[in-house]
Amino acid sequence: MQNINLYMIISVAFLSSFSHCVGMCSGFLSLQTLFFKGKSKREILMLSTLYSLARIFAYVVLGALFGAFGAVISFSMQARGLIFFIVGLVIAFIGIALLFRGELLKFVENQKALNFVVRIAKTRIQKKNLTNFLLLGFLNGFLPCGVVYYFLALGILSANFIDSAFIMLVFGLCTLPAMLLASFVFGILNEKFKDIMFKISASIMIINGIYLSFLGYRANA
Repeated sequence: MQNINLYMIISVAFLSSFSHCVGMCSGFLSLQTLFFKGKSKREILMLSTLYSLARIFAYVVLGALFGAFGAVISFSMQARGLIFFIVGLVIAFIGIALLFRGELLKFVENQKALNFVVRIAKTRIQKKNLTNFLLLGFLNGFLPCGVVYYFLALGILSANFIDSAFIMLVFGLCTLPAMLLASFVFGILNEKFKDIMFKISASIMIINGIYLSFLGYRANA
C-alpha cells in the first residue's frame, strides 16, 4: 500500500468512530435494539458483535470493488498521478465538509440516499430473525457517510482490490469498540471532547488529501 499510511488509517478511523460514526449510525442502532427484547446481556453483546461484523463485511465488499476500479483506471504512471491529484482533492473536500459541517456535509452525506437505505432496512425488521438482523448490519455499511467515502477513496488509490479491502477491514475493526459501547461511551464523554476528536480526524483527512494531491501533481509535473 504505497503512500497509504496504516497508522493514519487507524488514527482517523478510531477518532472518527467516537465522534461521527456512532451519530451517523444512530438510526440503525435503534433498529438493532428491536431484536434485543428478552435477550440477556451476554446474548446482546454476541448479537451486537455479529451485527458489526456484518457491517464490516459490507465495508470490505465496497473496498474490493473500489480497489478493482482503481486498478482499472490506473493504467499508466500519468493516469495514476492524475488519479492521486483528483482523489486527493476529493479527500480534502470530504475533510472540509466534515470539519465545517453545514450544507457541505449535507451534500456529501446525501439525505435521499440515506432515506433509501433506511427504508430497505425497515423492511428487515418485520421478521425478527438472525438472517434479517445480519442483513440489517450489512445494510448499515452502505449508509452515505463522509468517513466511509474517505477510506473508499484511499482504496481507489491503492489500485488493488486486496489492499483496498484490507483498508476497509482495518477501518471497520477500528469502529468496533465505539459501536459496541456506544451507549456507555457517550454517557462518559462530553460533547467538547468528542468535538475535539472529530476535528482532529477531519484535519488529518484534509492534510492527507492535500499531500496525495501534491504527489499526483509532482508525478505529472
